Amino acid sequence: MRPVTCRWPLPILVMLAILALRTAPLAFRPIRATCSRRQVMGGFTGGALGLSGWGGRREPAVAEVWGSLGNGLQFFDFISGTGAEAREGLRVSIQWSVRLFSKQGLSYGRCADAECELRFRVGDGSTILGLDQGVRGMREGGVRRLIIPPPLAYQEGKLLQPLPESDDMKRRLYSTVFNKVRVANGEGDTLGTISLDVSLKRVRTG
Repeated sequence: MRPVTCRWPLPILVMLAILALRTAPLAFRPIRATCSRRQVMGGFTGGALGLSGWGGRREPAVAEVWGSLGNGLQFFDFISGTGAEAREGLRVSIQWSVRLFSKQGLSYGRCADAECELRFRVGDGSTILGLDQGVRGMREGGVRRLIIPPPLAYQEGKLLQPLPESDDMKRRLYSTVFNKVRVANGEGDTLGTISLDVSLKRVRTG
């Protein structure tokens, strides 16, 4: 993987260090870091996001930072799969866990079994762009965390997966992400960024 220059907006950098501070080293080989420890840790304090399911895998440690998929989309591979690769036009099935990536991030959805898997065709427009772009290049059996910036996350007036099951939670999610007062106060990046864990279960051509 070719590293890229770290040019993230300050709110995203702040939240990434929150993710890193209380973490322990992974038990498996990390991906190549795209930002130095000094770049990531500059100016952050706080807690950590939890990875739901999939064997209780540990959080990425400070030095095991993130890769970039462009447009502000960051990823960390907890497990590199060995099966078929997700590509444009192929059907995929994923299990997932998602929360808003803010100080008091709302956890609003999780699927960790076959009955609730999210199934879609890569590129069909049914999901947020961050998921559609973030699943590409994964292989069956892989587990990846995506940090998705607002332009690639939820869009006002559109219902894009992954979504909460209940209508009440959907309303809560959208009222939080698109809170007009807080967005006007410059909190849009903080409110709209999400952390999405993806476990790729199947890739199909049909």
